[in-house]
Amino acid sequence: MTMKNTWLAFNFDVDTRMLISLKNEYQGMLQERPHSAVAKRYNDEFKAAFIYNTNAIEGNPITHDDTSYIINSNAFLENYSPTHNMEVIGSNKAFNYVSSLPDMTVETLLNIHKRVLFFDEENAGAFRKSAVHVGEKQMPNAGDIAEEIKQLYEMVESDIFQYISIFHLRFENLHPFIDGNGRVGRLLINLQLLRAGFAPINIKLKDAGRYYRCFRQYDIVYEKGVQEMYNLITKYEYEELTGLIEAIRLNSRPTPPQTL
Repeated sequence: MTMKNTWLAFNFDVDTRMLISLKNEYQGMLQERPHSAVAKRYNDEFKAAFIYNTNAIEGNPITHDDTSYIINSNAFLENYSPTHNMEVIGSNKAFNYVSSLPDMTVETLLNIHKRVLFFDEENAGAFRKSAVHVGEKQMPNAGDIAEEIKQLYEMVESDIFQYISIFHLRFENLHPFIDGNGRVGRLLINLQLLRAGFAPINIKLKDAGRYYRCFRQYDIVYEKGVQEMYNLITKYEYEELTGLIEAIRLNSRPTPPQTL
């Protein structure tokens, strides 16, 4: 049964079938305009916004404007710590890698983490070897991580957005790395979306409360957690696709003749 978004209140359902229809419309526009300036500008602006928000959710204090400066110059800003600067650079490296659309494999997962945590040679690209707690919650034993990840990658679900929602919830609950799990997980969401032909999404700092509520719900009632994550991801996907389609459509309209 196809899930539907229970947050967005329109006179139509926002669900997977509707998003597939929007995706097909968007992809058709791109085929007609393979060098669209709108799409190029969107991609550049999206990257900076995504990297800012994904790091800010984890407590990184670097502003959106300063994030743009760092990723465009590959230089540190001295008013932030070296670690905070390197988190931006690492997220940029990983974003660029995901944008090349590698296969959705465990090797790809490790390669994403290797870039996110490039400044930590001991732990980058390797599953954690010690126990961790998130708040008061003890995460799975380190010795079980490799097998748990293998099982996660074998998961089958016909609804792409339900699949991505469950995958993200399970991935973050495994907490397979010593650090960088949230940033890697959100990049995996976008890799899954891009490989399916959808637009990437940017979970914003302002929605961090809703985002973390998905995990709390998942711990209490599995179905509620999945529904909440589905709501969040499909909300963003709907907004990205409709915004892109409208921007391309407006840019394609002929300029009316000027009257003298």
